[in-house]
Amino acid sequence: MMKAWIIYNGALKFNKITNLVNKLAEDGKDLGIDFILIKNNEILPKYDEFGKPGLLFLYEVPEPEFIIFWDKDILLACHLEKMGYLLFNSSEAINVCDNKAIMHMELSKAGIRLPKTIVSPFVFYEQKLSSEYMDRVFDELGNTIILKEAHGSFGMQVYKIESKEHLAHKIIEVGSKPFILQEYIESSYGRDIRVNIVGDEIVGAMQRFNPNDFRANITIGGTGTPYKLTPEQEEIALKAHKALGLTFSGVDLLFGKDGEPVLCELNSNVNFISFEIALGINYGRRLLEYLLKSIRA
Repeated sequence: MMKAWIIYNGALKFNKITNLVNKLAEDGKDLGIDFILIKNNEILPKYDEFGKPGLLFLYEVPEPEFIIFWDKDILLACHLEKMGYLLFNSSEAINVCDNKAIMHMELSKAGIRLPKTIVSPFVFYEQKLSSEYMDRVFDELGNTIILKEAHGSFGMQVYKIESKEHLAHKIIEVGSKPFILQEYIESSYGRDIRVNIVGDEIVGAMQRFNPNDFRANITIGGTGTPYKLTPEQEEIALKAHKALGLTFSGVDLLFGKDGEPVLCELNSNVNFISFEIALGINYGRRLLEYLLKSIRA
């Protein structure tokens, strides 16, 4: 059987990640792939005295023909690529997706409709933004705004802000972490569309809905149902996926007030279990079939 690795984060306490990589490994067996599941904190990237990169492991691991990198450990991903390993997604694509500010900068080049966005200034210790700065934020983005930490997952670092005082308090809480500020798309309260893509093909889409929160993420209480995309939604999702150089992705679309789609963000580590349950599609198998075809081409 073909040997391959799946690398995932060893510090996350979400069972859904463990379930996901285990399920992917099971799908691999049917396709002749023997996956070794490796936590990122079980690998010690090293350099010798001449700067040659290498690896130390907590246990013996066979060499892989390719690696599925289901994590956001950019330094580890770059190190593995420097050693010549083939990663999906690439370290560059993961890095762009992991930083929401960089993601929006890159997507803006593609001419895709996005929420109006302001990027926070760089700081060493904590933000000290003036009252005038916050006034300009609300003047530009509206009476209700969204603050997103640049690095975050599962919708847990996203906050709805409805006053200057609330914004000032949240910025103090965020501290030295970078963030973006965006206009609030009220017409998409508690609902969005997750589009899952492999290669250049849309595998399927689901609408996520949460009546109790402005965020639709399933991890925080949303539910998913199959959704038929419009041609425009398909076009935007594929355009964004290609713009960031992703092999596989989950693209999140919002419902604009004029009925037109607004791109929210892209995910390089797609948590596809809920998608599979909602649509009855084996996304993991589709992904592995595509990777095998790409490697053997």
